[in-house]
Amino acid sequence: MLHNYLSAQASGDGQTACALLTPTAQSQLVGAVVKAGKGLLSATTSCSDAVGLVRAVAGAQVLAALKAAKIGQVQVHGSSATAEVTGGTVFGRQQVRLVKSSTWMIDGVPGLAG
Repeated sequence: MLHNYLSAQASGDGQTACALLTPTAQSQLVGAVVKAGKGLLSATTSCSDAVGLVRAVAGAQVLAALKAAKIGQVQVHGSSATAEVTGGTVFGRQQVRLVKSSTWMIDGVPGLAG
């Protein structure tokens, strides 16, 4: 699931990427993109549009890091989990939150999650 998200984010496939994010993570992504837009974007930007904007401005190094990111040390605690995502030198090792309702979803955007 995380690999699918990272691949969709790197290719600009907003529909697929956003379907793997919880509403909280979608808001996190949109908020980060709107903030980076420094007043040029509206807070009503959709999650799918935010994915496309990230792809448009990220640069080849970031997109390659998203595609090649490694996932490890998944720890499950009932209906929540964390997974370690490493994007080489572009973004360091970080813990990404996951939650399960009917399926597992990402609750902290890789690259933004702390």
